[in-house]
Amino acid sequence: MNRPEMIHLLTGVQSSKLNYYTELKKTIGELQKKNRQLEIMNTIMHSFNVNMSIQDMLKQTQETLQSVYKIDRLSLAMWEDGALKMADVYPEKASFLRKGTVLSSENSLYARVFSSGQDLLHSVQKGDDFFESEAFQALGFQSVWLFPLSSRGMITGVLGLATREIFSFSEEDRSFFDHLSGQFAVCIENARLYHEVLLSESRWASTFRAVPDSILVTDLDGTILTRNDSAAQSWPFEQTICTFLKPDRFHEAVQTELPCFEEVSIQNKVYECAYYPMLEDGELKGMIVYLKNITEKQFMQAQIIHSGQLAAIGEMAAGVAHELNNPLTAILGNAQLLLRLATNETKPLLEDIEECGKRCRTIIRSLLAFSRQEPSSFHPCSLNDAIYEALRLTGRQMEKQRIQLLIELNEQLPLVNGNLQQLSQIAVNLFINAKDACSEMQGEKRVWVKTEADQHFVYLHVQDNGCGIDADKLDEIFHPFFTTKSAHNGTGLGLSVSIGIAESHGGTLTVKSQPQKGSTFTLALPVLERTE
Repeated sequence: MNRPEMIHLLTGVQSSKLNYYTELKKTIGELQKKNRQLEIMNTIMHSFNVNMSIQDMLKQTQETLQSVYKIDRLSLAMWEDGALKMADVYPEKASFLRKGTVLSSENSLYARVFSSGQDLLHSVQKGDDFFESEAFQALGFQSVWLFPLSSRGMITGVLGLATREIFSFSEEDRSFFDHLSGQFAVCIENARLYHEVLLSESRWASTFRAVPDSILVTDLDGTILTRNDSAAQSWPFEQTICTFLKPDRFHEAVQTELPCFEEVSIQNKVYECAYYPMLEDGELKGMIVYLKNITEKQFMQAQIIHSGQLAAIGEMAAGVAHELNNPLTAILGNAQLLLRLATNETKPLLEDIEECGKRCRTIIRSLLAFSRQEPSSFHPCSLNDAIYEALRLTGRQMEKQRIQLLIELNEQLPLVNGNLQQLSQIAVNLFINAKDACSEMQGEKRVWVKTEADQHFVYLHVQDNGCGIDADKLDEIFHPFFTTKSAHNGTGLGLSVSIGIAESHGGTLTVKSQPQKGSTFTLALPVLERTE
């Protein structure tokens, strides 16, 4: 035995070196594994984002873990609607239980981990008798490691790792997976909150877009930042509300930081306009402008008032008729008696008295018929009769203004199914408009009234040689409250009421016009269908 061998035998130096290098190698391996775990954790966390689905998160995690751990499947169970349910599995082909399956708290490993808040490593055995045992055995798993997911101090679910080999692990592995499950829980919670906010914003945006009234969001200068669909249809190109709204109320709302309200007229439509300040932490950031179209509402209110006025006129006319009937009867009776005794000199005067009395009686009767408030029942009637009724009310006015009235009525006009008083109202409105148009012109004034028919429709044409209508206003004249007359001469309701009546009869009311040359209004009504 040589000297080195003797020293080694007595001191054991060589053995110490061997143990040292073995321990060093082991330590280096553990450090490398820990570094790799940190890299895995960093890679997984950086790859997650709030837009990712749970399936994508599981996929990214499982594929990243493969460099260190042979994990064959990742699964996730989440607490939803008061129960623990299977949420997702990756890879999908390793799925046995359907998504949404409730994991019973009585005999489920997932439920046990969820309740205890402690991880569980289970070696799959043939005799296992728990909820997931059939699934584990069918998929050939040997080991299943389950970790609770905790977020903000609450258990929200369970992360499952399954392998087809026996899982050997260290405390460092347990610590790593415990940390991974914690990060996983945070990412899922962040994604859930993000999608809740996204859904809330989507619902708000859908509601904002779907509101039938116009809503605009502006800055403090009135520049439009966003608008809903209704506002976009009405004002698609305007960049600031000042192009269609007066700025006074807007600036008042900005200065006072209080809601302001006004009624405005835009493009011949009436709107209720409200300005609501947008405050953030007590600081004014912008303005919400809300516009509600109340044209139809005002039109209905005006019609109610108009109906009330007609009712009042009817009552007044009835009273006048009652008061005048007796003296008129006396006048007519005495005139007729005197006519029997009249001389050639007095006869023309008495005939004139009789004719004026009859005309007064006709006017009173026409006024009563026109103003009488009756249900809108439809009966077979002649459009000519409605025109005669209207002429009795308006013909004298045209005579006074020296307007020549040219009448050409088709006496063979087919009947229509309608309301005679309403049709007479259309004719009155058209005659009055023609009279007013002619009154603004110099020279000879004419109004033509003509009826005709074809196979399907009867027509009333009212033509004048008056002032005409500008082309850019032709589309607006049937809108409620639109009028080219002065305030004391027109309400803007005549044509809108008339077209409403025409449409309720299944007909149309149209116009052709040239400025300074005149207008022609045409009422078309369907011919009454004959029944055999």
